[in-house]
Amino acid sequence: MSVLRPDFPDHSSPFSRKQERQRKLGAIVSAAAQRFNEQGFAHTRLEDVAADLGLTKTSIAYYFASKEDLAEAVFRAAADFLHDAVSTAQAAQGDPADRIQALVSAYAAQLEEAACGRRAHLAALRDLEALPDTVRVQIAGRVAEAVAQINALVAGWIAHAGAPVRRPEPVTVLVLELLDWLAERQGGTGKEGDIRAARAALADLLGHGLAAAGAAAGAPAPLDLASDETLAIFDRDARNRMKREAFLKAGSRLFNQKGFGGASLAEVAAALGVSRGAFYYHIQDKEQFLDQCLDRSLQIVERALSLAEAAELSALNRVRSVLAELIYRQAAGVEPLIRPGMAAVLPSPRRRRYQTRMRNIALRLGDALAEGMETGEIRALDTGLIEEILAGVLFLNGGYTLAAATHISGWSLAEDPRSASEDYLHLLLHGLKGPA
Repeated sequence: MSVLRPDFPDHSSPFSRKQERQRKLGAIVSAAAQRFNEQGFAHTRLEDVAADLGLTKTSIAYYFASKEDLAEAVFRAAADFLHDAVSTAQAAQGDPADRIQALVSAYAAQLEEAACGRRAHLAALRDLEALPDTVRVQIAGRVAEAVAQINALVAGWIAHAGAPVRRPEPVTVLVLELLDWLAERQGGTGKEGDIRAARAALADLLGHGLAAAGAAAGAPAPLDLASDETLAIFDRDARNRMKREAFLKAGSRLFNQKGFGGASLAEVAAALGVSRGAFYYHIQDKEQFLDQCLDRSLQIVERALSLAEAAELSALNRVRSVLAELIYRQAAGVEPLIRPGMAAVLPSPRRRRYQTRMRNIALRLGDALAEGMETGEIRALDTGLIEEILAGVLFLNGGYTLAAATHISGWSLAEDPRSASEDYLHLLLHGLKGPA
């Protein structure tokens, strides 16, 4: 008779100090990730994280000397999260389309593990600029490695499927935005069943796209989002509005690049070549500034929807035209839009206001989807989830994309923004394998 004898020290034992330390570190990192997602790095205190765990600040400080040290651990875990999913995808069986689906499936499975406490929660990479330069570069570089591997999977799919896509990068951006949507939805629900339903809807969309077999969306209709005030140069009020618009555009770009904690109003003023006094005449403080940038971003999306709804377009072309115009304008740098998740740093009443507006945007897209399904242009889909996905991928500034953007050669979509927006939309419309 043999007796099972564990190797010593047995780190799976409840008496193992190493195992106990790892569990405590994981719990702290997970709680901090949730706080950063809800409040942003700048507004999170070590006391908040400690309170979530029923600990004191001193207990947290035993493991992390500062909030910056804790943030480093949180964001390194986020980079590892993506790496783990990519590794699973690379080892998957099947063709390149199957491996891209395996990436999404693995990522969703990891989110489920986090939802039931088997893995640390995932933090959105919105505040990397708050970290020391050397640490930030290391984390962004690790994310870039994973993104480059995803890009290689996409390039393999284009070659294998003969897809009419000019460059893999815009499709990779879409894949990353879809992963970001999954993560944001998990943060909002935290329920395994909801994550599974979201994964199933996303796998269906990714595999077969929006368009029904034989449906022709046609060329996207141009939507005139420009302001008529640009010519009113002799009107003082109009000039002030133009200046404010310039501030909000510059601020949106900076918030997208550096997050709320890393952005400063002085940088916005410097980017526009104006004095701080001139800037503060229009903008009172950073929180108010972010509020105004978010409001502007959603106004642009709402205007695009209204223009498409007023035009005589088919349901599928209405959805395509809105997406094409907004993606093109962001890729070209004409209209930087802030991802609504940035509202996490705002007080609850204002945060809820933006959540309501995003829900209304999703519902308007859902109305077009439902109409398209009735006319046969759009496949039978889970409208409630697909409308959320479309509302999410309107914004070209997910955490992984931004973290990696400066580390990948030729990554910029601004080189040919029109073709980039078409490549981005091809996967949404037609999927990896075409209509089912």
